[in-house]
Amino acid sequence: MIDVYQQKSLNYFEVVKDVIRKYLDLNVFDAGSFEIPANAYNPLRQQYNAMHIINYLITLSEKKKAMKLGIVDVDIYSQGMNFIFGLAAPLQKTALVSTHRLFGERLLERISKEVIHELGHLLGLRHCSNEKCVMRFSMTIQDTDDKDLGFCKECRSKIE
Repeated sequence: MIDVYQQKSLNYFEVVKDVIRKYLDLNVFDAGSFEIPANAYNPLRQQYNAMHIINYLITLSEKKKAMKLGIVDVDIYSQGMNFIFGLAAPLQKTALVSTHRLFGERLLERISKEVIHELGHLLGLRHCSNEKCVMRFSMTIQDTDDKDLGFCKECRSKIE
């Protein structure tokens, strides 16, 4: 079960729901919208700390068994990285995907890939060396475009 939260003004739930059901066969619920906490913004970087947003998402629900996915449209980062497309906190069963750098004609495909990638981490998968696997790390948007939406056989076998 996955609760999907979206930053106010975003409307990607149907896309996210469809891709999660297709590739992970999980129940998906629209948990509503949220505002990014002010403490997540780093004025020196002019970006948002992804872990601060994840920590906030954790507080939004008492459902212990449900995974949580947040969708935002701001530029996010994590320690040691200039920017990231998404971040997963497996122990907290919570992931975050930003649409900020996914713009363009392939926006919905890119969102789908990042959602499945981050949820793969929540399900225990690590980054994969297979160039086409959705679990391959994306350093650039081209890396995201080059990989497939699905899992390779090895990664698929680990989550079934």
